[in-house]
Amino acid sequence: MLVICVFLIASVAIGTIQLLSTPTEIFGAGFEGLPRQEFPR
Repeated sequence: MLVICVFLIASVAIGTIQLLSTPTEIFGAGFEGLPRQEFPR
């Protein structure tokens, strides 16, 4: 259980660091939405 909690905290920390290090133009005024995923039929 302790190992699972450690990995959970580490993944949250890594995700936060990656979000903070993304360029501002992704979420800035020029943001046009995420690219649409096209799934094969």
